[in-house]
Amino acid sequence: MGHRTNSTVAIGVLLLVTTALAGCAQQGPAGPGSPTATTSAGGQPTATADAATPSPTTSPTPRPTSTITPVPGVDDDAGNLPDSCTGLITAGKWDDSFASAPLNDPSSVGDPAEVPKDALTPVLQPDGKSLYCVWRDPGADTTYLSIRVATVDSAKAYPHLESALQGYDCTLDGYGYRCQKVSKNSQYPVTDGDTYYTRGDVGIHIRQSNVTTSGLLDDVIAHVF
Repeated sequence: MGHRTNSTVAIGVLLLVTTALAGCAQQGPAGPGSPTATTSAGGQPTATADAATPSPTTSPTPRPTSTITPVPGVDDDAGNLPDSCTGLITAGKWDDSFASAPLNDPSSVGDPAEVPKDALTPVLQPDGKSLYCVWRDPGADTTYLSIRVATVDSAKAYPHLESALQGYDCTLDGYGYRCQKVSKNSQYPVTDGDTYYTRGDVGIHIRQSNVTTSGLLDDVIAHVF
């Protein structure tokens, strides 16, 4: 099996919104004293004041499986997970990047599919919905992209990711909490990307190797929220 290294890989699912890469706007639970930020197109995140905690008279309406008390402007957005992996992305948009590769091929994900443990695993809602999607050519050594979207306990997701993802570039952007790590593959001369995002009771995890995907997280978010 040969690996694909015929093009320079750019990981465009960067959590930080910079002038070089498209940012991903989302919202996640922020604890007391945690700043949020707003992001203008192509600009850097700018800090804004914390969202106010609801008064005792507030009557929040969390999702059925949620254990949280929503904080207005921070984590009161309820996502809607699609019924299929193709519902996570815009049809045709990523065909030249990864979406033309086989989706959830048993030789790549197992039969039945086995979802690897990641930083979202400890904060998953036990009865929540989830999707695990892998686009990978079984003949490729390393080229692939995976997306995991799952219902999480938003009271735990943000503080857990904040402490667990050491070495990642992380930011609160006014909608959610984004973390990304870009590194060289340990075996092949390609670049790997690992991206986490949490907003309300939805967690997103994107992993990729030797795949260019500028704006992918934005696209996934748009299909979930």
